[in-house]
Amino acid sequence: MTKIEKLLISKQKVFTVDDLAILWNMPNRKKLWESIKYYLRSNRLQKIYSGVYVLADHEFDQLELAVNLFTPSYISFFTALAVHGVNFQHYSQVHAMALASKTIKTQGLSFVYHQLKDEIFFNETGVEQRVTYKIASIERAICDSLYLVPSMTFDVLDAINIDKLQQVAQVYNNKSLLKKVQQIIRSIERINDAQ
Repeated sequence: MTKIEKLLISKQKVFTVDDLAILWNMPNRKKLWESIKYYLRSNRLQKIYSGVYVLADHEFDQLELAVNLFTPSYISFFTALAVHGVNFQHYSQVHAMALASKTIKTQGLSFVYHQLKDEIFFNETGVEQRVTYKIASIERAICDSLYLVPSMTFDVLDAINIDKLQQVAQVYNNKSLLKKVQQIIRSIERINDAQ
């Protein structure tokens, strides 16, 4: 099986240098770089960003790209809220949580990374593993958003699990966030009582 065939059958569509080393079983960095350069020259691979590649002329997921451009990170904030149908506002940027704030622009796309404290970021309560990336659950995305923007409002509260929201909110050890979460819970309970 050729190196490109190995990439074609992989569930991943975005590859870091380390991913290529593993998939191609090439621990020798010099030979690895020679292979990468060969496939770039022959237009089989496309460089997206420093150390990040995709198969040329193949579709890739922006969310998978986001978590590979700046690691470690997971999809959250406006992007996760839109994915889960909590907010309807469209943002052209992909938003993720990371250990540092950063904006990366590549391929006409913009990726915005928001910093979380280590103890919050590494507590994966409410972070879901998808096939090729991690994304905040509805409850984690709400808490991440309130942590960043305490005045944030949400369009749809139907799918929120109150118990999970309370559990995730504890991760932040932030009184104003806990207070805002309690307000959201009261709103959900009023909506449920009215039905």
